[in-house]
Amino acid sequence: MKSFALIFLSFLLYTLPTFSQSFQVEGTLTDNTTGEPLAGASVRIPALKQGTFTDENGKFSFEIPSYEQENISLVFSYAGYESMEKSFSTGDGDLIGLNFGLSPVSFSTDDVVITASKGLEQRQSDVTNSIAVIKQEAINLQAVPDIERVITQIPGVDNLDGQVNIRGSSGYAFGTGSRVMVMLNGLPMLSAEGGSAQLELLPVDNISRIEVLKGASSVLYGSGAMGGVINVITQEPTEKPKTSIRLRAGVFDQPADERLDWDGDASAYQYSAHIFHSRKIGDFNLSLHTDLIKNSGHRQGTDKEQYRGYFMGSYKPKAVPGLEIGLNFSALVDSGGAMLYWASYLPDTVNGESRGGALTPTSDPAGYRLDFDRKFAIDPMVKYLSPNGNLFWYRGRHLNNINENNTGQSNNNLLSFHDFLFQTTLAGKINWVSGASYQYSRASADSLFSGKKTGNSFGVYTQFDAKFGKLNTSLGFRLETVQIDTLERETEPIFRAGLNYEIRPGTNVRASFGQAFRVPTVAERFTSTTGGGVLISPNPDIRSETGYSWEVGLRQGFQSGTGKNKWLGYLDAAFFFMRFEDMVEFGVDTVGANLSVFFSSVNLANARIPGFEITTQNSVQFDKWKFLFSGGVTWIEPEDLDAVPTEQQLNLSDVEENPIRLLDILNPDLRDQPTFLKYRNKFTTRLSATVSYDKWALSSNFRDRSFSRNIDQYLFVVIPGLKEFRDTHPNGDTIWDFILSYNLSSKQTLSLNIDNAFNEEYLVIPGFLAEQRKFSIQYAIRF
Repeated sequence: MKSFALIFLSFLLYTLPTFSQSFQVEGTLTDNTTGEPLAGASVRIPALKQGTFTDENGKFSFEIPSYEQENISLVFSYAGYESMEKSFSTGDGDLIGLNFGLSPVSFSTDDVVITASKGLEQRQSDVTNSIAVIKQEAINLQAVPDIERVITQIPGVDNLDGQVNIRGSSGYAFGTGSRVMVMLNGLPMLSAEGGSAQLELLPVDNISRIEVLKGASSVLYGSGAMGGVINVITQEPTEKPKTSIRLRAGVFDQPADERLDWDGDASAYQYSAHIFHSRKIGDFNLSLHTDLIKNSGHRQGTDKEQYRGYFMGSYKPKAVPGLEIGLNFSALVDSGGAMLYWASYLPDTVNGESRGGALTPTSDPAGYRLDFDRKFAIDPMVKYLSPNGNLFWYRGRHLNNINENNTGQSNNNLLSFHDFLFQTTLAGKINWVSGASYQYSRASADSLFSGKKTGNSFGVYTQFDAKFGKLNTSLGFRLETVQIDTLERETEPIFRAGLNYEIRPGTNVRASFGQAFRVPTVAERFTSTTGGGVLISPNPDIRSETGYSWEVGLRQGFQSGTGKNKWLGYLDAAFFFMRFEDMVEFGVDTVGANLSVFFSSVNLANARIPGFEITTQNSVQFDKWKFLFSGGVTWIEPEDLDAVPTEQQLNLSDVEENPIRLLDILNPDLRDQPTFLKYRNKFTTRLSATVSYDKWALSSNFRDRSFSRNIDQYLFVVIPGLKEFRDTHPNGDTIWDFILSYNLSSKQTLSLNIDNAFNEEYLVIPGFLAEQRKFSIQYAIRF
């Protein structure tokens, strides 16, 4: 018995290390070419189904249990780079000090994107629907005070007085009901009451890149993403502190038509100052950003002052690897005048009353208003990446908008958004993201909504993105329930799917399908007010919009040469189709006594929008010469399937010369519902090019859009001279900008901008003349 006990004890002592020993795996992953650390790269042991991701310094560390095999394999992968597999002996003990480099894939024009999967890093060419990327370098070249000009240079994207449109998915709804989800770091930037994009809250000097996802994106992003998503992503602080200072000043030229020059010999001006700083302090990441923008207004009475401030902070305790706690704060104070529409196209006299021109506001008391806006946003965040690669992420946004004005339409609005996300990898190939989001909105405006209106929505979503060899697949579902004020709650299921196949290196074909929905906002349902001669009545019974979109596309990458003599680029072509039912438009609701016409948001259109888009991006380097070219052309055929025949179309275009035409409003057989959807342009072209040599660079932006065939007919009644302008500008508008820059040193740049270089006269929206030619100079220092 004693012998047996000794043998058994010896066996335990011998085998104990085998079963209790664990291995520590630590190392660093970098770019083979530049030596830069690769943050967020995957490090996996497929046999054990374990792994982790690298931190911002490219470092990784995790522990694995005992392993009976003699060898163990680690797989390193990162979007845009060739994957690598390395084998090690388990008998060597801990795997410490591993240092490896990954090589970029052959076609390195691919950008890494995250918006298509809500967090997973993917190559741009692997995404199953169209996505455009604007990087920090391109944004810096624009030398602009805000983000609006940058957005309008993206192919397929337009901006009508702050209302963003992708591929004709939206027209113009007077600042309410965006069909494009505008986000900052994955959080919505739409107002609580009207769902309008808060572009002025986006920090232009702290942008890493802008990702534009085209097509229905409601599965991951909910109501408001029918036409797509614009996600502005800020840059992370690095070990080396970064500071930038930009000083910009500009002056407007005289209008092309001297009769519109309301300020005589004086010239409108604009200046701005932008300061940004980011750094790491121990376990803390900090970013500070402040802007001052002053604009005297090229239109009479539209001077404006803006103060913007941003604080972004996060804490990554070394004691808890993978944990990050963050809090961002942003504020904007905006005061100045706003113009609803012009007094007339050209100055004239009517009934003895002198009317100004297109740069002068209407004399109607509501046509010119003074605003004092305050906007505040607080964004809390908790993120945890577990040792086995599972991601737990909470993000929130509390956005408060306070508007005071002199027209009795002041309001106070609050949006509170929360998103809980879980992301993991299944079977080493399938990225699975799932989560839940909740949004509460409150709008208070006694003069607009007769008190306080509230809304809330709750959605659960899941999406699978998998890569099987050369085939990328995507499948997603969402269930969302929404209630506005005391109206009946709505529940909507949403589905999407997509495929992307790499035919050969650099050549990818893709196909995708996605459903979408949008719930009309508080402003669309309940607004009751008068503005500029327009009577607006509430319509709480309008139905939610539903629809879908699909596309097929081909992307071809190009690469030639090496070193200082090379060409990198791609050409992308996509056919797309959008279908929207119960599309909400702003139109005539009822006609009262004395021909008083009441307008409201109504389910007017049953829309079908087929189209084609071709885009390109190229980088050519020849010794010290460098040429960058990007852009695209978008064609759409937006059609209302419920349009009335031509003989039943309401036509008020000549009502100013023929007032009897006003009686047509009373005719029930006439409706303002044309076949070609309103406020759409059949063709839009966006091109950007830069030629640089040594310290000099010359850039040009080109924007062209065809004539907006149809607008709301009632505008011909309230906006004098609108028909005359449209008759004399039948070919749309073509705008050129030029930017000449010189690097004073490796850290300092001097730029000269000429916006609207050929002084084109064109409209932003009806009755709202765009800026004439403007000369600006900018000094920037970055260190």
